[in-house]
Amino acid sequence: MLKIVVACPTKAEFTIEALSDSRLGGLETANAELSRALADRGHRVILATRTLDTFERSGVTTVPLDTIGQQSCDVLISSNDARIFDHAKPGTRKLLWLHNPLAFEKSIRKHQLPALVRHRPEAVFVGTFAEKDMTSLYPFRSRNVIPHGISGLFLNRNLELPREKHFVWASQRQRGLKETLDTWTRHVAPRIRDASFHIFGSLAQDLGLTDVQAAESRIVFHGSKLKSELADFYATAKAMIYPGALDETFCIAAAEAQAMGLPVITLGIGSLSERVQHGINGIICRNFRELGLQACRIAEDDELWNLLHNGAVSTAKLLTWQRTAKLWEALILDGMAPR
Repeated sequence: MLKIVVACPTKAEFTIEALSDSRLGGLETANAELSRALADRGHRVILATRTLDTFERSGVTTVPLDTIGQQSCDVLISSNDARIFDHAKPGTRKLLWLHNPLAFEKSIRKHQLPALVRHRPEAVFVGTFAEKDMTSLYPFRSRNVIPHGISGLFLNRNLELPREKHFVWASQRQRGLKETLDTWTRHVAPRIRDASFHIFGSLAQDLGLTDVQAAESRIVFHGSKLKSELADFYATAKAMIYPGALDETFCIAAAEAQAMGLPVITLGIGSLSERVQHGINGIICRNFRELGLQACRIAEDDELWNLLHNGAVSTAKLLTWQRTAKLWEALILDGMAPR
């Protein structure tokens, strides 16, 4: 059994019990999920966050981030921030979990580069796209790739419910939502009269639209929802439309949708080039016009949808947090073995 500290140095104040809270960001969710999965494998896990109190559940003890210097452990995993390693006790193994891109000039501005040079941590990327996109100038001791997992909420749902021609968006609006809505309005809504586009995480006024304008093109804004509510809706939907974003290293939203049987129609930008295999679990398009035309095609062609639906379920079902924890464990144990 190893003693592992998982440090999440974001501004969010949360504990391990927040996993079911939709307001928890993707990075925080990943830290909580990995902590619980490692604890399930028999390790002693401490999750360090901005919480003010100590809390224990599911074999994980959540502690305030500023107590890291008091925690003796075999391994310290820090998300995105190498400066956390300044507080590690001597002999602690240091793993830097890179969830986001880290441009070289940004690392200098944020005072990350000196910490990287001081500690030379082992880097763990969440995908091959993220690893290839990261500059080789950083003095990482090693570079490793371990994909994220998907919440059990999306892996254990009934997939046999009747499907409507509901298409979904579940990302930040600055990642191409305006262009995607224009594509929907011009190419999909006029042709597929019984199709609707459901936007999660944003409201009509966020994009300068009125409810009446949205309704004319059958665009429905849902705002923020619990993960369980999102999974329930996915179980009756047709596909996800999302172009992708260069600053996204994994895209958990696409993986969750695929786990619920939704093919992803995308431009393959950023990690979507890795998350979507063309013709297997989604469609990669060349431009926004083709994005709309492929949405129409999936709405009208049941045989095509079934092929992509089955492919989406098959590929996403492999991405469990139990699998992710095993890969982390293998990396840690390999590094600790005598050579």
